[in-house]
Amino acid sequence: MSLRHTLKRRVLGCRICLPALFTASIATTAIVYGLLTDDMVTALGALLLVPSAVLLFAIGLRRENAALPDRRQTD
Repeated sequence: MSLRHTLKRRVLGCRICLPALFTASIATTAIVYGLLTDDMVTALGALLLVPSAVLLFAIGLRRENAALPDRRQTD
């Protein structure tokens, strides 16, 4: 299985990862908007959303990895 397919299956199959993706997209949009309009308060405020998105991804992927069965063969 390719890395892209595995990553897509894990991220889209994870229920916590979807809000993390939403939070990351809002943060990215707000940072870009703040930089384009020279509004540093908006850009710096949006940076506060980045750790939340990273933590949500980490928690979601940890739960997803714990739920996946171990497919290694023991011979």
